Amino acid sequence: MHIAVDAMGGDHAPDEIVRGALLYRAEGGVAEIVLVGRDDTVRAALGTSPRPGITVVDARDVVEMHEHPSSALRRRNDTSIGIATALVKRGDADAVVSAGNTGATMAAALLTLGRIRGIDRPALCGMLPTTKGKPACLIDAGATMDAEPNNLLQYARMASRFMERVHGVDRPTVGLMNVGEESEKGGRLQQEAHALLAGSTDINFFGNIEGRDPLRGTTDIVVCDGFTGNVLAKGMEGVVDVFREGIRNDIFGGLLGKVAYGFALRGVRKLRHRLDYDEYASAPLLGVNGVSVVTHGRAGANMVRHAIGVAERSVSQGLIAVLGEQSRIGAA
Repeated sequence: MHIAVDAMGGDHAPDEIVRGALLYRAEGGVAEIVLVGRDDTVRAALGTSPRPGITVVDARDVVEMHEHPSSALRRRNDTSIGIATALVKRGDADAVVSAGNTGATMAAALLTLGRIRGIDRPALCGMLPTTKGKPACLIDAGATMDAEPNNLLQYARMASRFMERVHGVDRPTVGLMNVGEESEKGGRLQQEAHALLAGSTDINFFGNIEGRDPLRGTTDIVVCDGFTGNVLAKGMEGVVDVFREGIRNDIFGGLLGKVAYGFALRGVRKLRHRLDYDEYASAPLLGVNGVSVVTHGRAGANMVRHAIGVAERSVSQGLIAVLGEQSRIGAA
């Protein structure tokens, strides 16, 4: 297995991206990593020691965060995300991972890999930590802002197969994000999507859920349009950041706080692990005809490692073939 990694994408590229690839390999990752980026820069980050299982493919350009993704990719054929995705199309890599411009990663996937037949719109399948100790899937986390009811049904089907194959969840429950539990709540999108989801026999539909439910783990899957999902995910990240900062400065700041920290160390470590979203910040783009994983723009090495791991499991579990089969069943 080969996984192409956009070495130039992200706030801390290429150093943290390269470190993440090395960390993945050091911790037993089975895939060989193809780092795509400016050859001299990437090799400088790799250092002079031999790096088994890691190769470099030169790409001289980068799609910057301020650029229009589709236009940049159509004008220039030597961007790191463009070349990394092309490796998947040619069969030289089995998946692509990027912490760069999310729009560019999505555009490259759509333009180069195309959609799975029967899927109308792609969706980002993000993960959320829950109080139950197992992650929940949030779909769509920001790929399609103007979704239609049938798109949400397709999202639920794709996410169900993803949770079964990649996370080993048997018959994952599906909740529709809404402003109330009753079926008549919400706008046209939510009401029509509720009817479609409730009438589908190939998903385990729970019903409507509200904003407090995702982190409680009420359902294994949270379905919504991309605008709602992106706001929800980033809002939760902000809450976690405020909470962590409060623990660090308000509770354990100062001399007495440092003393208290010593007594509470075991509990603090457990809480820190619960609040650490490094392993949840990587979102496969479901619906495109290839494994493409998007991770956070501010990703550090550990987050990159987890993103590569998600790509590896998606490939090894045959996710694309399963989604293709599911789309044909759904269309029928």
